[in-house]
Amino acid sequence: MKLPRKILKNAALICLVGGLVACGGKEERKAKYMEEGKALFAAGNYEKASLAFKNVLQIDPKDVESRYQMAEALSKLGEIQAAVGHYQGVIGLDPKHVMSRVRMGQIYLLVKNVAESEKLTKEVLAIDPNNIEAIVLLGGIQASQGNKEAAMAQAELALQKKPDDISAVLLKASLIASNNKVPEAIALLKESSQKNPDKTAPLLMLLNLYIQTKELDKAEEALNTIVKIEPKELEHRKRLALFQVANNQLDKAEAVLRTAITDLPDNEQAGILLVDFLVTKRSPEVASAELTKLIEQKPKDYALRFKLVELLAADKKLDKVEQTLKEIVELDKLGPQSIVARNKLARLYAGTNRQEESKTLVNEVLKENPRDIEALTLRGEFALNEKKLPEAIGDFRAVLVDQPQNVRVLKLLSAAHLANKDENLARENMEKVVGIDPKDEGARLDLVRLFLQAGNKDKAIQQLNDMLKVNPKSKNSAETLLKIYLEQKQWGQAQQVAKQIEDTFPEEATGAYLSGIAYQTEGQLEKSIPRFEQALAKQPDTVEPLAQLVQSYLGLKQPDKAIKKLNDVVKNQPKNFVAYNLIGSVYASEQKLDDAVKAYKKASELKPDWPVPYHFQALIRYMQKNKDEAVKILKTGIEQTKGAPDLITDLAMIYQKDGEKQKVLAVYEDAYKQNPNSAMIVNNLASTLSDQATDKATLERAAKLAEPLAKANNVDLQDTVAWIDYKLGNHDKALAVFQKILEVIPDSAIVNYHIGMTYFKKADKDKAREHLKKAVDKNQTFEGVEEAKETLKSLG
Repeated sequence: MKLPRKILKNAALICLVGGLVACGGKEERKAKYMEEGKALFAAGNYEKASLAFKNVLQIDPKDVESRYQMAEALSKLGEIQAAVGHYQGVIGLDPKHVMSRVRMGQIYLLVKNVAESEKLTKEVLAIDPNNIEAIVLLGGIQASQGNKEAAMAQAELALQKKPDDISAVLLKASLIASNNKVPEAIALLKESSQKNPDKTAPLLMLLNLYIQTKELDKAEEALNTIVKIEPKELEHRKRLALFQVANNQLDKAEAVLRTAITDLPDNEQAGILLVDFLVTKRSPEVASAELTKLIEQKPKDYALRFKLVELLAADKKLDKVEQTLKEIVELDKLGPQSIVARNKLARLYAGTNRQEESKTLVNEVLKENPRDIEALTLRGEFALNEKKLPEAIGDFRAVLVDQPQNVRVLKLLSAAHLANKDENLARENMEKVVGIDPKDEGARLDLVRLFLQAGNKDKAIQQLNDMLKVNPKSKNSAETLLKIYLEQKQWGQAQQVAKQIEDTFPEEATGAYLSGIAYQTEGQLEKSIPRFEQALAKQPDTVEPLAQLVQSYLGLKQPDKAIKKLNDVVKNQPKNFVAYNLIGSVYASEQKLDDAVKAYKKASELKPDWPVPYHFQALIRYMQKNKDEAVKILKTGIEQTKGAPDLITDLAMIYQKDGEKQKVLAVYEDAYKQNPNSAMIVNNLASTLSDQATDKATLERAAKLAEPLAKANNVDLQDTVAWIDYKLGNHDKALAVFQKILEVIPDSAIVNYHIGMTYFKKADKDKAREHLKKAVDKNQTFEGVEEAKETLKSLG
């Protein structure tokens, strides 16, 4: 399970935080470290306290109390996942350790695993019926289940046993407030605060109630009091500043944050908070200037320097990012911050096509620390991109030994296994991801795709239903679930999902639209029409319901109704270019081609930079044998759309069909001048040059143009590069690329033709025959099909 940082600290608001259990050790060193840890914990220095408790555990890994204290310190630091491991470790060592069970119960309640929380709490109360925290926790569980009376009884029971217990007061106050008796809750909390003037928990709940009742002056007073009680807690000052920002008191908020820097000189996050405020509420320039001053005052405050890196990166000043990171490396030499900086530099180099420099840095870091998480991850990513899958898998697994719940690396490992054609391991790792973070929609949908690829639709459906339980607003999950039901022809379930979406998003068109799609897929076109109409009533400007409504009318052989609907739309929305385009489509389907062109032309006038209407106008004119008009339309479209690749391809195809090769080349040359960074245009120009080449210089120019395509994750682009290499006589180089492409698209006729010809040139007749036969047997038309047939014939 994934838990938010500071979760136990915030949980004080709902009375789930408690004290410590005193314990001493026998050995002198253990006792020394334990005493030191407890003193540091009491002083609020949780990081150093955790180190002291760690020292105890190194001496005696089975020391229950030090492991519990370690968990408490980690909780205070917000390292909840790590804390959970230690709490569970304590329970394993001492099944009757009450407070570890209480803490786990609190955590389970906070992540809404009520059943597990209740189980642990009842186990605690069976061991210690008078445990106040467990009594209050049970009340919290009952409140979460809607049983307010039982929860109030638990609060009263706790207060009977310990009259001024803060957690019990907080539970009681929250229950009173939930019954719309806010003044009574406020009075109870004020009384508790007066009795416990050194505690912030009652004030924190008071603060929320004051905000709820819009008593903002009292809320601000409570915030200031909280800061006075715990002046070393930066979080309180941050909360005060955020409150002031929300109430447009920017100068006061800035003053609070500046005072925090003065009052807490050793807290590196104080400066970061001020800089973040300045970025969002003043300007990035003001923030950078302030950050520069802070760095001058504290030259070895690395958090500030890394913040500067962040600001520079956001401003895309990558040269200054590099310079700042190198300064950190120089300052910290071989220290931990230097390693962090080198890892960031390696990331920077990797992202700016400086792979070799990046790899050098990664190797340096790993030489100093072979288990460095970031360096291992980046090295694994390099290996994955280079298809060195065993190496990638090894690096990702090494990371997971130390960080078994590293979601990012689990996803990378899953991708590596998938690339290695090990779908089972890919699924296993993605299942771990959703186990850690059930709300990770992207991971859940990736897992669904893996189950679908394995033909396990039931498990895919289960995953989607689980996602919708934790996040009912996951529209992508609902739409995917509906799609599966449609594929399985489970029409009733599909309609249920559509209704669920409609109920969850009542103001949106999505639910009604998907219901219409379901009816349409089922073949019930009549029923789909009112659903599409309802979708349009909710969101009149949406394109998809209108387009599908038209499709349903056409499917019912009712083009007149489609035209009537579209005319109504353009009457109410005279600038609706999509509607005019649809009118053109309806007329075209009825062979009313001049009317279609007229509608497409209107769409182009309304949206001159939209390529679609030009395409259809030109297609109709070309079908009518009016090539000149088609060419004119496409040239206009290319100009208006600033070189839409699809229109460029359309124009080139017209010339290609008429055998006007020089004009094809001219089209791509002009397009390249306008947009030299378009992969599609570069690919088409390089391919055309190589096809028309009559000399080596032209082929070499094609190869030079195609160089960037080799790095693209696109087999069509890679095929172009390899085919040019083939024509240049670089047969071994070409063959290696074709072999990789065939792993992805083994049934491609043109790739089998290309690799077959390459084997032919290498005098490998058997391989040449095998692949050329595959190409020809596809019965597809492609550039070179006749050569493939002739070569195959010559091989016998």
